[in-house]
Amino acid sequence: MVKKRQDWKKKAITALMSVFILASFAAAVSSVVTNLASAQAEESAQCPLDLEMHFAKMTVPVCFDTTTRQVVFTIENGITIDVEGAIVNIIGLSKAVSIENNDIIIPKTGTYTGRLDYDSHDAGVIRLMKITPKIKINENEVICLEQAVTIGNVPPCVGA
Repeated sequence: MVKKRQDWKKKAITALMSVFILASFAAAVSSVVTNLASAQAEESAQCPLDLEMHFAKMTVPVCFDTTTRQVVFTIENGITIDVEGAIVNIIGLSKAVSIENNDIIIPKTGTYTGRLDYDSHDAGVIRLMKITPKIKINENEVICLEQAVTIGNVPPCVGA
């Protein structure tokens, strides 16, 4: 009787090969986990700074000029960071209008007075206006939804 075990040729991986395979597997798993974690962080990102942006402290910081059909508003920025644009949402009785305006640039502690075209005949009387600031952090544009400023029932401008 012939023993089969003696006929086998011993083939196995060396310790160096096993270390290399384990290290490659660990690197692949860690890169997948890192990519998933960074994607999740970007998805749930919020504005990391408190901008302290607000409407100007004046009798009427927002009004609707009936002669030019423009919304006139004045907003002030806080001391944290420059505002590099804004998304303005105007909700009328008939419909809502959303305007992305990159011309709204407000330096730290600065004030911005703007005019936006608004057709009150088409969209109705303004019930609510919301300005959402955009900032740049490390050359990445961040829209700060939780830092938006709102005002309701926009009156007509006095003397217009």
